[in-house]
Amino acid sequence: MRIEMDPVGMHRKLKYTIEFAEAIANLNCEYMIAQQLPAAVYISTDELDDLQRFKMLNAKYPKFVDVEIITEKAKPFSVLLRGSTKIKDPIQLPIHFRYHAASRTTTLAKVKLGAPQLYISCTNDDKQLIDKALLEEYDKFYCLDESATDFVEQTEKEKCNWQRLHMELSIDKPLIAEIPKGDANAYVPVLCATLIISWGATVWIMLTTRKAAKRINKQIAEEELQEEKLE
Repeated sequence: MRIEMDPVGMHRKLKYTIEFAEAIANLNCEYMIAQQLPAAVYISTDELDDLQRFKMLNAKYPKFVDVEIITEKAKPFSVLLRGSTKIKDPIQLPIHFRYHAASRTTTLAKVKLGAPQLYISCTNDDKQLIDKALLEEYDKFYCLDESATDFVEQTEKEKCNWQRLHMELSIDKPLIAEIPKGDANAYVPVLCATLIISWGATVWIMLTTRKAAKRINKQIAEEELQEEKLE
C-alpha cells in the first residue's frame, strides 16, 4: 500500500494506492482500510455522503462529526474504506484539520497520522486459497463494529469473516501536518485594540448620523420656507 497526503492547507486528501498480488486479486474478496484519525482531524460527512452517492467512494464513518470544536475538545475516530481486491486500486479520502487553542509557547502544532490497518474478507471457498504468510495471524478473525467504525476481535459467541493482512507500506513523506496556533500572549493587546476600535467606530457612526440628520432637517426647513414665500 502506498499513501500520500497533500502537502499544505487545512483541507487535504489522503491518497491510497492498494496493490494486491495476483493470487489474491483473482479471488472473490473485499478489503477494508481502517484509518485512525487523530482528534486534530475531522471529516465532512456531507462531503463523503456526496462522494458515495456518485460512486466515488465506499466508506463507513461516524454519522455525525462536530466540525466546529477545537482539537482540545475533539476525540479521535476511525474511517473504513471498502473496496474489492484488484491488482491496483486507488482511493482518496478528503480530510480537514481543526484549529488549536492559542498557546503562549508555540505557534505551530504538528499533527501526525498513523499507519492504517488492512483487512480482508473472502467467500468460504476462496478463504482457503489465501496464503497464510500474507495474514498477520491466520487463525484470528475480526468482526466489523459499524457503530464504532472499527474492527474488534472475534469472541466465542460470534463468527466473523474479516482477517488482517500483512502489508508493505510505502510512504514517501511522513504523514505530518503543521497547523498554525494562535498566540495567547497577544490576547490582551488584541482585546484592547478591538475595544478601542469598536468604541471609536461607534462614536464616529453616532456623530456622522447626527450630523446627517441635522443636514436633512435643515434642507427640509429651507424647502418649507421657500414654499411659504411662493404662496
